[in-house]
Amino acid sequence: MMKWSRTLIAGSALILLTNAVALGGAGYNRSGDPESRLQLTQRELQHSTWRSGKDNSGITLTLNWRFEQAEDDSYNYGVYSSRWGMPVWLDKAKLAELGFDVEELAGTEEVGRRNRREQSKEVMLVLELDGQSYQRHLQRARAYAEESKKLSAASPGNTEMQRRAEGAEKSFRHEQDQGSRLFVIDAGLDLQKLRAAYPDRVRYAIVRGLIQPTAISEQEETRIAGYVRELHAERINVPLAYRGLFGNSTPFEVTVAFGKRLEPWIVAGAGGATN
Repeated sequence: MMKWSRTLIAGSALILLTNAVALGGAGYNRSGDPESRLQLTQRELQHSTWRSGKDNSGITLTLNWRFEQAEDDSYNYGVYSSRWGMPVWLDKAKLAELGFDVEELAGTEEVGRRNRREQSKEVMLVLELDGQSYQRHLQRARAYAEESKKLSAASPGNTEMQRRAEGAEKSFRHEQDQGSRLFVIDAGLDLQKLRAAYPDRVRYAIVRGLIQPTAISEQEETRIAGYVRELHAERINVPLAYRGLFGNSTPFEVTVAFGKRLEPWIVAGAGGATN
């Protein structure tokens, strides 16, 4: 009985300590002025509902981020564009700047060994909202749709070309009206240097995440590139006061602040956003 009581007390104390640390971290993150604020809509935030009982439900938002792909092919336009692949900006020079031993990576003979050796590393990532990266991506999707339409028109009766043109147009419209405009565009190790390079705090947010390098054999050459493996704290719990915004498919707009620990939280929200 005594042993059971001590175990119960120790467990309760651990829970209280864990909660205190978590609350203290959240309080520190939200103290002072936010490091950045972004106005996001349903295009950049996906929401899901969780329940742990009839009277206990909540909503979590997830940042819908992506990047310009290094590979320029049809699967990287419109609805197919995603975060799975390699960012165009994450090249050998950038990886060296982030502290990876790219010369050793390039000089190792066996590809699988190189990939196992290089582990992910925590860095700071720059998120750009509705900026040049999104506009370039939109332009590429438009150009691909127009080219597909021309090819289809030049081959009347070719159902495959017609199907491709219709898909390209659908992808472009999706990109224009619904696709996320939140792009990861850069990485670094020093917050102040990144903020100096991207001073607009309502267009650029800086968060923590993981980068992993890789080596790709291309004919007789080895290309060094990398992946964005993860964004830390990409999930945002919705406060009770704003949960009504997400009860149906109505568009919304939310102000998300990023604090001292570069972690996000909601500071304002409204329904009826148009995009």
